[in-house]
Amino acid sequence: MRFSKAFLVATSIIAIGLCTSGCSSSSTSSNSSKSSSAQVSSVKKEESHIVGSYRDDADGAAITLNSDGTGTYVMANPTQADIHDQLTWKKEKNNYIINLNDSNYDTPIDARLNEDNLSLVGNDEWPNQSFKRVHGDFDVDNFLKEQHAKNNSSTTKDTHSKESSTHARAALKKWASDHHKDTSKIDNLKATTDLSEPDEGWAFVDDNGTEYAIVRNGKVYPRPVIDGDTSSN
Repeated sequence: MRFSKAFLVATSIIAIGLCTSGCSSSSTSSNSSKSSSAQVSSVKKEESHIVGSYRDDADGAAITLNSDGTGTYVMANPTQADIHDQLTWKKEKNNYIINLNDSNYDTPIDARLNEDNLSLVGNDEWPNQSFKRVHGDFDVDNFLKEQHAKNNSSTTKDTHSKESSTHARAALKKWASDHHKDTSKIDNLKATTDLSEPDEGWAFVDDNGTEYAIVRNGKVYPRPVIDGDTSSN
């Protein structure tokens, strides 16, 4: 009888110990899983901040970023074909990286989001651009139509519309990159009206008034200050 009671007590102690160990392990695993899920959720929430559509009416450009890491970039061009590129994007540290599916622009673009303001930081091939978030439905094709309608209504002469300074700056950066020139100063140059062709051209000058290049309808006419090269593209 004593042996039977002792056996029952020992069995109960072992059972309690196994339960305690198992419950503890299960609790630890559950907490770890919750922590991991919370981290993933936090990352996805941070990434989702940029999802949406943005427009830059000054340059006639817009960008849409989807939750699956894809998107579209468009820019209305009154003198040449519109830019209408597919893209991919990803979160990288505190900013985002955008890659355009465009053979003319190979360099990834650094994108920075500040509340409803999206900035594309210029590089050797791309000028700085600033966008404002669109709240509500947005269609890039309708946006392009609006931009062209606006350009047509604002044109008072029979000549074709003048391209934007952003288009002209992008053409200058592309030319400089293709010709192995220094592109670092181009973003800081001022775009002023080309006095010889005010309806078509942009002159890019530095703070001292030194003219670096003329751009007319996407065609670049560099000045001697750019390494003594005076050939057009």
